[in-house]
Amino acid sequence: METDLNKVFRSVLSTGKVVIGAKQTLDAVQNGKAQVIVMSSNCLETTRNGLKGVQAINFPGNGIELGIACGKPFSITSFAVLEPGESGILTIKESNE
Repeated sequence: METDLNKVFRSVLSTGKVVIGAKQTLDAVQNGKAQVIVMSSNCLETTRNGLKGVQAINFPGNGIELGIACGKPFSITSFAVLEPGESGILTIKESNE
């Protein structure tokens, strides 16, 4: 499944529209623009609490591993998908609990 997530994440970053980072993700959720959010295992609890009410994918790895999965050379604790592009990320079913 991890390989599939890596492929989906890279696809959404290249064909869709996303915002990366906790602050930007929180803004997207509060403004109703986020269709789905992705959080790393080390995403802060205060950030998680602000991200309720939107479909969430809990990535099992930490922020460094999520950054690598997305093909980025930096840590990503969360990102919000504004437009899925050709990724199919909206079909992944996980809860934000």
